[in-house]
Amino acid sequence: MTDSALGRVLLTLRGVQWILGTKGDPYALLLRAAGDDRAELGRRVRERNPLYWSSAEAWVTGDHEVVAAALADRRLTPRPPDTGAPIGEPAGEPAPWDVPTLREALPLAGLPVALDREEYARLRGWAAPVLGERALRRRHAAAVRAYRHRASALRERFDLMDDLIRPATVDAGRVLLGVPEHRAARFAELCGELTGVLDATLCPPRLDTARRYRAALPELQALLAETLGTSGVSGAPSASGTSGASGTHGLSRTAGADTRARSGLPRRLSATPAPDGPPPPGDVLTVCALLALVGIDVATTLTGNAIALLLDHSDQWRALREDPGLTPAAVAETLRHTPPVRLHRLYARQDLELAGTRVAADEEVVLLIEAAHRDPRRHRDPDRFDIHRPAHDRHPLPEDGHAGGLVGPAARLAAEAALRALAEELPGLARTDEVLRRLRSPITGGVFRFPAARQGNVRR
Repeated sequence: MTDSALGRVLLTLRGVQWILGTKGDPYALLLRAAGDDRAELGRRVRERNPLYWSSAEAWVTGDHEVVAAALADRRLTPRPPDTGAPIGEPAGEPAPWDVPTLREALPLAGLPVALDREEYARLRGWAAPVLGERALRRRHAAAVRAYRHRASALRERFDLMDDLIRPATVDAGRVLLGVPEHRAARFAELCGELTGVLDATLCPPRLDTARRYRAALPELQALLAETLGTSGVSGAPSASGTSGASGTHGLSRTAGADTRARSGLPRRLSATPAPDGPPPPGDVLTVCALLALVGIDVATTLTGNAIALLLDHSDQWRALREDPGLTPAAVAETLRHTPPVRLHRLYARQDLELAGTRVAADEEVVLLIEAAHRDPRRHRDPDRFDIHRPAHDRHPLPEDGHAGGLVGPAARLAAEAALRALAEELPGLARTDEVLRRLRSPITGGVFRFPAARQGNVRR
């Protein structure tokens, strides 16, 4: 698709979303992502049927019980149905009324967020010895030191996202992925260019943003494939798509690759046996791509959300400073109150019944995670942010069957490390202006700007 054609399609799809929102459909307003009160929209979704048909042509629910049931239902999968033949006549241009879907217009090849649920479950089970909670916990102290080091260099006034959270989290991801030092700058640039790419699977981005995604995605894939080669992963493709020099055991290590690249995640994943033998290089690349493209953005958003909530509740920020052992609870409460991934989209593989409603094969089911975590039938005082909330009152939703199951542990570890470092290094941290969130960001609501100061007595 040419740039002019893509621009027309993106503008048309965005216009349709905007028009649907004018009809008062709460899910359509969430899609519009135009600054509406998300908690209020979640309440309006829950006030409808447990599962209702939206004008955006999807079944939608914010009911905690229904969301949990859908996440556990193997008949629902993140992989959309095959769209079949291209739109329009084979020998001519598509008709003006033949508007492709967003995933057809902007396929974002290389963003593995729409695999079958069995694939996510298989990858999660295989990678657990390396990427599970217990395995990553050993990195916690080093991660805290990295965030503290960057925090100690901040000036009196700064932007918390640009000057601390985002660069520190990107570098932590680079070290985890084994990307060598001499590729660090380009890795950081690519991660910056791909910020918000998860939202672009649901909300049409601007044309310049779409161009940036289409250029940066294959380059980041090539960089990760290059890292797989430098890490000695058997059979790993090179950036040019060729196999190793001998044709049998992959590429030799690139000269100058540092120790962290040789002992990074790709090497450890390649040494983790799969049920049928050595893991395919494609599986290693898929997991690494998920961490780079989704995990870093999720960790950044989760950390920004947590700090914003803590600073808005000064008593809880004070409690965390006095007892840094509360950081896991603070992260868990943030995941409940303002999760970094606010909805999941699943598709029916066959006709089924959910919440007493018939869902036809290929129809979309949208699970509003944030609204489900605010369901008063499941949580006491659900709109209150409280890091002292008992664990049994949080009712976390299952992570099986979608990308969150793979990137979730690493994102939580990064957020915990960042909170602990800030509580120790910047106890007087204060916001100096409004926290701004990215436009067209219905899935993550990612933090864009976070003006802050080191001392709480700095005048706004």
